[in-house]
Amino acid sequence: MAENPTSAPPTLPALPAAPSGPEPGDRLRGLSANTRRAAYAPRYTVMVRYLRVALPVAGLFAIAIVFLWPRIRAMLNRPTEITQDERQAKMVSGRYVGSDAHGRPYTVTYDTAQQPPAGGPVDMVNPVAELTLQNGHWVAVKADRARYDQAAGLLDLSGHVELIHDDGYDFVTDRAHVEFNKNLITGDRSVVGRGPKGEIEARAFRIINNGDAVVFTGPAHLLLRPDAARIPEPGDKKTPTGEKQK
Repeated sequence: MAENPTSAPPTLPALPAAPSGPEPGDRLRGLSANTRRAAYAPRYTVMVRYLRVALPVAGLFAIAIVFLWPRIRAMLNRPTEITQDERQAKMVSGRYVGSDAHGRPYTVTYDTAQQPPAGGPVDMVNPVAELTLQNGHWVAVKADRARYDQAAGLLDLSGHVELIHDDGYDFVTDRAHVEFNKNLITGDRSVVGRGPKGEIEARAFRIINNGDAVVFTGPAHLLLRPDAARIPEPGDKKTPTGEKQK
């Protein structure tokens, strides 16, 4: 029996269909998200635990500040400690003007001075005292430091004390004491004096008799000039700055 040339070719059996499910990319994305959530979970837990402790503590701290703020403000506004020097009244470039028991004027000037709040003696820097003696002469005394008691009329000078008399005599010592009411000036330290008639060195000095005499206590050394016996010209006077005037 001859084959039919027009017969159809044999058919192959159909393959079963692939099961449906997520694409490979979707599976990878899900895996990545799950991994991230697993990594963040411990950090999130730690943060929650920290906040559970920190927030109540912060609340208690804020309440404590509210109740303690008046005391804190009082402590912050507390005045600073003032030293003894700051309590004293400070004066700059001042002048005291007075008169002695006989009405003779005197002045005391200074660069700076300090006085306690309750009053009392004044401590001065670079003081200069000028007083008129009973005989009409004047004397100027200057020093590095001084303590002036205005009520008692006393002035104690120290540190390179220089005394200038209008007769032309200069005396230098370390300490001097002035009593304005008595027209008395004394010094208990070594003194060196110079003037028109010579030079002198002594242990101490006193200006007495209302300025008419200067007494030097020994041991003393006196050097007279050859022309010491000559009477100085009348009217030649010396100012506290050392200049002569007619």
